[in-house]
Amino acid sequence: MNKTEISILDATAGNRNIWKTKTHHNILWIDVEPVLETPPDKLMDCRKTNFPNNHLIAIFFDPPHWYGDKIGNHRFTIRNEKDRKKFLPNWSGGLCYYGTDKYPTKSRLLSFLHIAKKEFYRILRDDGFLWFKWNETHIELRSIIPFFRDWNEMMRLHIKSPLQTNSDTKTYWIMFMKKKDQPIQTSL
Repeated sequence: MNKTEISILDATAGNRNIWKTKTHHNILWIDVEPVLETPPDKLMDCRKTNFPNNHLIAIFFDPPHWYGDKIGNHRFTIRNEKDRKKFLPNWSGGLCYYGTDKYPTKSRLLSFLHIAKKEFYRILRDDGFLWFKWNETHIELRSIIPFFRDWNEMMRLHIKSPLQTNSDTKTYWIMFMKKKDQPIQTSL
């Protein structure tokens, strides 16, 4: 895939559960997990990409919303059919891997969010958008919003769709735009 054609990035693709379209020539799906049922277009850590500065029009960021899991704990840790058969043989629903096994502590998850948003600021065009999904399963949104001080919040959608939310917890999609000519926040 030629990177010059790519204008949209899914930075934490998982099994592409949020997408109706699973392939498109302008979208690159990346992830660090190599054994997903729907593999990423490219194995890449969203905290350190090889995109040039100000390259992308839009980034979709649906990071893990909690931490400390192990593969097989529940349906959100199932990466592929092999995991499903091993850990949840009676589960007939979709594969909803969220990467909650990647971050053993809250501080490691928050560090991931901080470093990722700095990289997104670098690779996103000034007129581009960062679409950020957050579910308040373990951490309230008000604790996460300060990470985005260098961004203008353009829109916040409270999602009630069973396809996009986990039980009774609140899920949001927030659209951010870079604040122009701002020095990037380097610490919390």
